[in-house]
Amino acid sequence: MASSDYKRAYESARKELADLLLEQEKIDKRLVIVRKSLQTFAELCANEGIEIDPSAEAAYLLEHSTLADDIRAILNAHHGLFYRPSAIKDELQRLGHDLSQYGNSQSTIHMVLKRMVQSGDVEEKKDGEGKLSYAMASARERFIRLHKAKLAREKAKK
Repeated sequence: MASSDYKRAYESARKELADLLLEQEKIDKRLVIVRKSLQTFAELCANEGIEIDPSAEAAYLLEHSTLADDIRAILNAHHGLFYRPSAIKDELQRLGHDLSQYGNSQSTIHMVLKRMVQSGDVEEKKDGEGKLSYAMASARERFIRLHKAKLAREKAKK
């Protein structure tokens, strides 16, 4: 294979990766919307006395995702919007999370968000009322943070 063929193959793979990441982001957003809809319809059916089969898919997602995973998914689904922890708690419940397992679910959510801020995945700001709200950091900001961390590790090795 000639050098120019390698470069074309590299550029093609790079573009495909970017496209796949964009598609994954769209799917992740859609998953949150569908999960909330499913939970709402299940509650409506229960209120009307309509029997339904529980969603094995929704149960699987609840069992195999952490609280942090779903907070991240919620913030990603509403990228660019800042949410208060109480709104995130409401969204978690709409996804079907049973938050009663936490002694203080609001405190747990705050702790998870603080860790996400420390890792650079989430941005924190005070809203108009002076209360903290959170949004997913942009992909560019996360990339810059990761790149800086990599440079710092390389520098520390020298």
